[in-house]
Formats: sequence, structure tokens, C-alpha cells
Amino acid sequence: MNPHGFPSRMTVGKMLEIITGKAAAVGGQFVDSTGYKRELTQKILEEHGFNYIGEDIMYTGMEGYSCWGMVYYQKLKHMVGDKIHARSTGPVVNLTRQPTEGRNRQGGLRIGEMERDCLIAYGASQLIHERLVTSSDNFVVDICGKCGVMGMPNWYSFFVTARCQNCRDGSEMARVQMPYAFKLLCQEMTAMNIVPKFILKDVV
Repeated sequence: MNPHGFPSRMTVGKMLEIITGKAAAVGGQFVDSTGYKRELTQKILEEHGFNYIGEDIMYTGMEGYSCWGMVYYQKLKHMVGDKIHARSTGPVVNLTRQPTEGRNRQGGLRIGEMERDCLIAYGASQLIHERLVTSSDNFVVDICGKCGVMGMPNWYSFFVTARCQNCRDGSEMARVQMPYAFKLLCQEMTAMNIVPKFILKDVV
């Protein structure tokens, strides 16, 4: 076991278990290592010619003391092949049209709030737009330039262009890209009589 793992994990009992396991191995008996008995463990080690605190001289080109012993160890099987997770395009959620979540559902790797904050701090606005809009749930919406309300394409069957349901005019309709989830939020707010309005500007 890596000695640097003891301070962070605060597993002093593991060290005592190593010494007790060593005493049990050299003494040829079963010992409950969870109940550490110092006097008994030291006596068994000294009777068999070992250091009473578990340290013994090791030779690897140079002489030095090393603490070693037997320990019950559970190996966690973490394989790279079981963890690799990447996708270009794939299934999306029907309601929000965003990529599904989770490796088992062929989901996309999402950028969370912390990652987004780091990108904002770096000034990487184009990367944020590409990750959160273009590669996610990009959607084109018709917005009326007069009243600022989202219009519906081909609202009347004999109109070719989009018309605004509010002012019944399509002369100043503009096509705007936005996340589909945001469009869905605006529609849900409209259903509750909270009508969001957009102020359009020409972006150079």
C-alpha cells in the first residue's frame, strides 16, 4: 500500500492491521486484526526474531528499515475500456432535444456550471456557444421585430413566410438561433401568461 495514502485516508487501523497480520502469519494462527492487542502482537513478533514494531531491515543495494506485513486488501477493478466515453452525434431527449445523459444511453459529455465558469474566465465565448448551442440543441426561431414575440412559420396556410400571431404582420420577422430548451422555456412561460419579448439588434 502506498504510504502517502495513510494521511489522506486517515487509515491508521490499516497500519495496525499490517503488523497484526504479520504476527499472525509468522505465528501460524488466526488473529482478529480489528482488535489490535499491542502486547500480544509484540510478543509474537519478538519470539520469531522480528522487530516488535513491524520494521525489518531490507537490502536493495543499500540497507534500510521497512515496515511490511500481511493485509487483507480489496482490489477495485477499474479498466479504461469500461470507462471510455465519447460521441459525436447520437440520441437526444424528445422534450428538450438535448443529448441524452449517461454512458449506457450513448449520452453526450456535458459542460457543467463549473466548466462554463472557467470558459467565461478565459473569454472563450465562441467555445461556450459551440458547446452549449451548436453541439447541443440548436434551433432557429422566427421573432417579430415589432412586438418581440416568437412567431410561427406558415401560421396561415396561404402565407409562405412566417407571421406574428400577436400583431398579424410578417414584414419585420427575423430568424434567430437559440437553444431549443430556451425556446421551450419561453413557450411554457407564455402558457402561464408571462410573455417574454425579444429586442433584436444587428450584430456586426
